[in-house]
Amino acid sequence: MELTSSQRSFLSGVHFAVVSTIASDGMPHQTVMWYMLDGDKLLLSTPNGSLKHKHLTRDSRISVCVEKGYAYVTLTGRVTLNEEPVSARADYDRLGKRYRGTFNPFMILDFMLRGLSSRLKRRLSGAPEPKADTNRMQDMLSRERVSLHMQIEKVHSNSLD
Repeated sequence: MELTSSQRSFLSGVHFAVVSTIASDGMPHQTVMWYMLDGDKLLLSTPNGSLKHKHLTRDSRISVCVEKGYAYVTLTGRVTLNEEPVSARADYDRLGKRYRGTFNPFMILDFMLRGLSSRLKRRLSGAPEPKADTNRMQDMLSRERVSLHMQIEKVHSNSLD
């Protein structure tokens, strides 16, 4: 399905997408993700072995909603998975460049302060330290990636052509 010029312009802006895959029990599984238009397809990336990767390996159907207030575009379709590590990492790097600089430094500072605050509260209360199962974010960023190339089959939008 072809996007209108206003839908394409909206999706070219830097927003976050809510992506839905189908879990093995048939229920939707939603996550917030980076995306970018890549010609007439949508490019996304997920860690190799993630739930999203497992869901899409089993069932390639996907739904993506990108919003800004009451304006939104919802896309549905199927993905082709690229599990080749070098090109999947290159795709992820392209996505990273698109989103770099969009992070509010106060949001990052707040996130860091909340982590410090909860560690301090835990220590003061005598609660045991959680398992040192690592820094989840660092783990997610360092894992091999899988590129998701979404063929857009249906488009629905509000406040756009």
